[in-house]
Amino acid sequence: MLTSQLFGLVCYVLTYLRYARDNSLLNVILSVLVVVSSQVLQQMVTLYYKKSQKPSQEQAEREELTTIFNVLLKCLRYYQVIFVLQFVSSLLYHLTLDIEKDVCSWKHGYIFTDIIGEFDCGRGGKWAVFALDLGLLLCQHLAFNESFTVGGRDPHETVREASLDGFNPHEYGIFSILRFDSFKVNDTAVVFTTEGNTLGSQANKSYGSVVTHDG
Repeated sequence: MLTSQLFGLVCYVLTYLRYARDNSLLNVILSVLVVVSSQVLQQMVTLYYKKSQKPSQEQAEREELTTIFNVLLKCLRYYQVIFVLQFVSSLLYHLTLDIEKDVCSWKHGYIFTDIIGEFDCGRGGKWAVFALDLGLLLCQHLAFNESFTVGGRDPHETVREASLDGFNPHEYGIFSILRFDSFKVNDTAVVFTTEGNTLGSQANKSYGSVVTHDG
């Protein structure tokens, strides 16, 4: 399993555990949309990479690359919007959450509470909910980073990092997407940095080693 798929799976598990805690379907939907957006971005980056590697490109193929780039840029904007909406929604909901009233009275509330340390509904307050929020947000950033900056969807593909004007994953790490301004992108192409190893290999653990540049 690729690292991006693993982080996506962990995000789904954390989303489910949080739903058992807060009984908020809206938070579930927004969390799933964030992960799905990462997966869509991964497909777009992979498609762009494969199209851009053709030795000779005609006018129609260059126009196709431009179209894919524009769609990719819009997907990044959508990801940012959905992520911020999710953060604000979960924060406001959990700050005003009354566990006894909103969750304990729910017929299926706290079914899996013993998994994360509380057998009795309401015991311990909201600490576990906020801990799940934090873990989920970090995991979503990791899933995005692996999906977008580390391209490729299948094992044994060559590891390659994607970057574009104003987005440098090595400067702020997994939080680079939060500082990225998609409305100030001057370049019209994604730059790929290729490593000599393949996805899923042991050498992939050395994040950031650059071997060659693809034009």
